[in-house]
Amino acid sequence: MSQSIVLPKLLEVGEGATARAGEIAIQLGCRRVMIVSDPVMKTLGQVDQLKSFVNQAGVEADVFTDTVPEPTEASILPAVNKVIDGHYDGVIALGGGSVIDSAKAIALLAEHQGRIRDYSVPNIVTSPIMPLIAIPTTAGTGSEVTKVTIITDETNDEKLLCMGPGLIPSAAIIDFTLTMTLRSASQRIPELMR
Repeated sequence: MSQSIVLPKLLEVGEGATARAGEIAIQLGCRRVMIVSDPVMKTLGQVDQLKSFVNQAGVEADVFTDTVPEPTEASILPAVNKVIDGHYDGVIALGGGSVIDSAKAIALLAEHQGRIRDYSVPNIVTSPIMPLIAIPTTAGTGSEVTKVTIITDETNDEKLLCMGPGLIPSAAIIDFTLTMTLRSASQRIPELMR
């Protein structure tokens, strides 16, 4: 029996790979991107560093760091509106599985409009989402290379599974130094979240 394996078009792997985010955005045809992350990555300075890398490549970038650990449609809609209204042409996710899941949903709705429920199973997302570069800061979820996102409909607390090849990020940057930074900051996380 055979098995199909679908991965991002581009995988950049290695120490300091994050510095190439702007160049990769250009390869994907992006000139104006939204960086999606969380408050911890912002506080640790990782978001500003990523924005600097992107800007140095000549790509404009804005930031959305209001993601939540269990993403809901309400938590992503402000970013979706910001991407649409700002005429952004790409998304860069910097964070763990919840951030990357949020970014997939943001790129999906910014590209195709509608509500998350419109794309949940049994529907399959076959049309590509807006170009998405996924940069994981944790190890284990694999969200940067999968065709799945789960977003909660907060009106009835239903977890909506969206899946299909269209949800696979265009590129993934695997920079192990980001996981080391997070580990060294783990003792500080409670104070950072205050």
